[in-house]
Amino acid sequence: MKKLYFIISVSFLTACGAGSDQIAAGDSAFKTEVPKAFITDAEEYTGSLPCADCEGIDVSLQLNKNDSSYIMTSVYKGSRVDSSNNTFKDTGTWNVHGADTLYLSRNGNSVKYIKSDTTLIQLDGDGNRITGPLADKFILHKK
Repeated sequence: MKKLYFIISVSFLTACGAGSDQIAAGDSAFKTEVPKAFITDAEEYTGSLPCADCEGIDVSLQLNKNDSSYIMTSVYKGSRVDSSNNTFKDTGTWNVHGADTLYLSRNGNSVKYIKSDTTLIQLDGDGNRITGPLADKFILHKK
């Protein structure tokens, strides 16, 4: 009986997905259909983010369309930073929630951004826009 249920489920899912013009993005909490036009080929964003104990963090973020992966390189700046150990590279997956919210996921953690045509605006841990005097420092610009 379990085999029959499995076969029917797979057949149903296959039939429903036939002819779809969208790709599915994986996330442990959500399953979202990602429009292909959301990311065109590979996109790169750069910016300098605030840092509590350094002069800033230069960030380069590459979003890859083919496999919904990302590569983020962060370089910590300042005289108190060990220059031999100031560059970090993170990799993970991205997916879309709603019309314009981009999630970068790595090891069960995620960072959220609002995506426009030319920018990514980082959101706080609750998914809200960052406010205050440093709010405009949490923006990455498309290269």
